[in-house]
Amino acid sequence: MLSRRGESDAGRLRLRLVLETAAPTPDDAGGATVAWSEVATVAADMIPVRADERGAGEGLADLTLQRIVIRRRGDVFAGDRFRLGERVFRIGSVSDPAEDGRYLVCLCEEEGRP
Repeated sequence: MLSRRGESDAGRLRLRLVLETAAPTPDDAGGATVAWSEVATVAADMIPVRADERGAGEGLADLTLQRIVIRRRGDVFAGDRFRLGERVFRIGSVSDPAEDGRYLVCLCEEEGRP
């Protein structure tokens, strides 16, 4: 977890998340289908920030905002995602709050099923 100064304790990176990137493939109708390809498995810490619900079809879906902290990498971008088993976390933003090049903080949305 990051301290107020943006420092992290590497021992808290206890989760193993799969980093995935989108690989769009053109279809015959002029659009594209998106397949996700695995980039790497990374050590991470995950801190829940906010939980909410939103409309999904005729029901509600859970929406959880997670702060995911990983060691610095050059191949993590907004629009990518992390996976933990069946759970998927879409990366909305990536930052280095301590500006020391050691850790990245990713704000991610995890959507539950309706």
